[in-house]
Amino acid sequence: MGEAVSNSLPLNIVTIFIPVLFYFLGLSSNLEQFKILFKEKKSLLYGFGIQLILLPLVGLLISEIFSNSLFAIAAVIVLIVPGGHVSGLLSHIKSGNVPLSVFLTSFASLISPITIIFWLTIITSRATNFSVDASTSFIQLLLFVLIPFLFGMIVKAKFKKFTNLIFKPLDVFMKILIVVVSIWTPVDLGVYILENIQEGLLFSVSSLIMIFIFSRILITFSNIDLANAKTLQIEALCQNFPIVLGISLALEMPEVAIYGVIYYLVSMIFAVSYSFSKKF
Repeated sequence: MGEAVSNSLPLNIVTIFIPVLFYFLGLSSNLEQFKILFKEKKSLLYGFGIQLILLPLVGLLISEIFSNSLFAIAAVIVLIVPGGHVSGLLSHIKSGNVPLSVFLTSFASLISPITIIFWLTIITSRATNFSVDASTSFIQLLLFVLIPFLFGMIVKAKFKKFTNLIFKPLDVFMKILIVVVSIWTPVDLGVYILENIQEGLLFSVSSLIMIFIFSRILITFSNIDLANAKTLQIEALCQNFPIVLGISLALEMPEVAIYGVIYYLVSMIFAVSYSFSKKF
């Protein structure tokens, strides 16, 4: 499995383009929208609480319940990455607050070098068979995530003509890349996914049910308006698939990639079904 994952062409392609993805996110970020969103402090706080605290805790709970499984650590790692970018589109379909979705995803991505290392350290302290070099991982995330994101924001602010010239082609390219990788990766790793599909489905479905129930309780308790509530529910169901694959290669943990693919497919069924449903 390890050799197949490390030699997987779609995984290596998506890892190479992670900085481009975050550069594009920087270009997509609108500071004026961010200033407006800061007035909705309650929605932001609950959104960050769900993404940065609730999801990793669910991952740790699943890891404890199935501690002897191949996917015990993978279940946590998948839930400590930033939210997925498809959440903005699904929020639009659900008549949610799209700027709120973009901000939550962008900001979680911006601080992900810190949050991912924090949770990886927690995992390391709890698991005897898992260790990570925090400083090396932080530098990797800094180079692959934070710097490209900030560079994109600077380019957008300083070079508007250049931004307008490249934004649409880059937008199309990133969408095609994500679709291709999302289809190609399960096909490329199909043998290993099928071998572990039962266990992967058990983990992913259990995680998503817990996430949906706990996030729904928090969102209902928050008393935020309906559009924001829909957005936070979608954000809870979407994780950043390319970053999961990148972490799998960086940590040399092929089981993270296998479980990441299974979780991504199942979570998309959950998230898309919810976004098209008429009920909150």
